[in-house]
Amino acid sequence: MDDFQKLDLQDDLPIPLQTKKYFPNNLVHSRNNIPISLSQDNIVKRDSTDLESNQPNNQNNNNQHKNSTFIKFRGWWWHRGISFYIMLFYIALNLGVGAHTFYNMYHSPIGQEFLGLSFCFSRTAARLINLNSAVILLPVLRNLLSWLRGTWINNYVPIDKHLNFHKLCAFMLFCCTIIHCVGHYVSFRKINLDLEKMNNGDENDPSIAGNYLNVDISKFPDDKYLFYKSVPGITGHIMLIIFILMFSSSMWRIRRPMFEIFWYTHHLFIPFYILLCFHGYSKILKRDPQSWMWIIGPFVFYAIERIIRIARGKKTVVIEKAIMHPSKVLELQMKRDNFNFKPGQYLYLNCPAIAYHEWHPFTITSAPDDEYISVHINIVGNWTRKLFKLLNPDNKLGLIQEDLAKTQKRGKRQILKIDGPFGAPAENFFKYQNLVLVGAGIGVTPFSSILRHLKNQNEKQNNSDEEHIKIKKVYFVWVSRQKNSFQWFTDVLAELENDERIDSILEIHIFLTGALDLDDYAKIKNTENANCHITNLRTKTLFGRPNFRSIFNQISQLHPKEKVGVFYCGNKVLGKNLSKNCNKFNGKNGCHLIFHKENF
Repeated sequence: MDDFQKLDLQDDLPIPLQTKKYFPNNLVHSRNNIPISLSQDNIVKRDSTDLESNQPNNQNNNNQHKNSTFIKFRGWWWHRGISFYIMLFYIALNLGVGAHTFYNMYHSPIGQEFLGLSFCFSRTAARLINLNSAVILLPVLRNLLSWLRGTWINNYVPIDKHLNFHKLCAFMLFCCTIIHCVGHYVSFRKINLDLEKMNNGDENDPSIAGNYLNVDISKFPDDKYLFYKSVPGITGHIMLIIFILMFSSSMWRIRRPMFEIFWYTHHLFIPFYILLCFHGYSKILKRDPQSWMWIIGPFVFYAIERIIRIARGKKTVVIEKAIMHPSKVLELQMKRDNFNFKPGQYLYLNCPAIAYHEWHPFTITSAPDDEYISVHINIVGNWTRKLFKLLNPDNKLGLIQEDLAKTQKRGKRQILKIDGPFGAPAENFFKYQNLVLVGAGIGVTPFSSILRHLKNQNEKQNNSDEEHIKIKKVYFVWVSRQKNSFQWFTDVLAELENDERIDSILEIHIFLTGALDLDDYAKIKNTENANCHITNLRTKTLFGRPNFRSIFNQISQLHPKEKVGVFYCGNKVLGKNLSKNCNKFNGKNGCHLIFHKENF
C-alpha cells in the first residue's frame, strides 16, 4: 500500500481546453487505482492509532507545541535566519565603512572649503565600490564552493545561496556607482565654475582649485576636460557602460533564452577591474589610487580558479550516444575517463565548433557507478539548438552518426570538452534517511542521478552482505505540462518499480498538468491494462498540479520525530509553493522538513 493513500490535487486548475484535447479531471487515480478526492477535506486516511494520538493530555500537548516551535525555529534559522544575518552584517559593514569614509572626507580641507558634500558622497561611494568589487568575486569561485560543501562549513553556512550574495554585492555596486557618478558630475561642475573665476581675473573672489587639484589649472583645455578627456573621466564612463551591460544582461528574461549574451557581457568584468585599477592613476585630487589594494587578493583567487578550469577543461570526451527524446530533450552519453562525481552534481560543457570560449552548465543524470557520463539537454536556447544541429545534421535519432564517432576516436575532430564536477544542493541527499524529491519538467535531472545511484547500490547490496542503502523512504514527485516529457526517464523508473527492494522504499507520483488529446483520454478511460497509458508504468499518472499542503500534511504524520530532506529543482513559481507548505508543516508531529532548492 502507498503511504499517500489519498493524495489530493489542487482544484483551481487554470488550464484551458485545447482543440481536440481534453483535461480529464475526473480520471485521477493513484498507483493502486484508489480514487483521489478533489476536495480539501478528509485528505489523510486515519486509523485508530491516529485518532488516539490526536487526543493527548495537556502535558503532552504542551511538549509537542514546544518541540514544534523549536523545529520551526531551526528551519527558519537555516533557510532564512543565517542568510538574513549574513545580509544584515554585510549591509552594516557597508554602512560602517561608508560612514567612516564620509566623516573623514567631510572634515577634510577639500570637503570643508571647496567641493563640499558632492566630494564626500563620491569618495564614500568610491570606497564602497572597492569593497564590493573585492567581495563580489568570492561567491562565484565554483571549485572553492564545491570543496567547502564537503567540509563542516556546509553545516553552518548556506552555501547554496551563494548567488543571492553575489546579487546583493552587484546591487550595492550599482547603487554606489550611481552615487559616485552623480557626485563627480557635481564636483566637476564646481571645478569648472571655479576656473571661470580665474579666467575672469576677479581679485575679490579668486580661484582656489589649484590648491586642491594635482593639475596645472592654467592649462585646462576646456570645461569638458574632466568629464570626458581626463583619465578618471574616460575610464569612469567606460566602466559605467560595462556595468550597465553586465547588470542588464543578467536579467532572467535575457539570461534564460540568450545565455551567450549573458556569458560574454559578464566576462567584461576583466576590463572593468583593469580600468578600476587605473581610474585614479592621474591623482587629480592629490590622492594615491587604492583600488588595486582592495581587489588584488580576490583577483588572485579568481585567477587560480580560472587556471584550474582551463587545465581541467582541456580534457576532451568521446560521445558514445546522442539520443533525441520527445519534448526537445537531447541526451548525451559520453565515455567516462577518470571523471568522479556525486549524484546531483553538475558539469560544464564546451563545444569549440559552436563557440570556443562558451561553457554551459548541465546536471549529470547518470550515476557514479555507471560506465558513462550522461546529461539531458533541453533545446531552448541558441547554443543548445546549434549543438543539436551539429550532432544530428540529418535529424537522425538514436546512435550518433558513424563518421562523427570515428573522427572523435581518431582525434581529428574535437566535439565536446568537459569541466567539473561542481557541487549542487541535491548532493546533500545522503544526509537523510527519508527523502522527498520534486522535479518540474527538465528539473528532474538531478534526481535521475540519485535514483540511478540507489538502483546501483541495491544491486551491489544484493551481491554482498554489506549494507549500501541507508535510505528508508523516497517520495519521488515529477510534474510536467507535456506527456512526452516523461518518456526519457520512464525506463529507469520501470526498472526501479520491478526491483522489489527499491520498490519497497520508493513511491513514484507523476503529475500531468497539460491538456490531453481526446484519443489519449479515450484510451485511459477504456483501458484494462494494469500499466499507465501515459508512462507505461504501474504508477498511474495524476492529472493536475500536486497539492503540497496535502502531501506534507501526510508526510508529517507518516514520519513523526524524523528528519525528511525535501529537494526541489524547477521553476521559481512551483518552488515558492513547495517552500511555503514545507515551512507550514515543519515541526508538526516532531517531523523536521529540511528544504533544498535549485532553480533553473
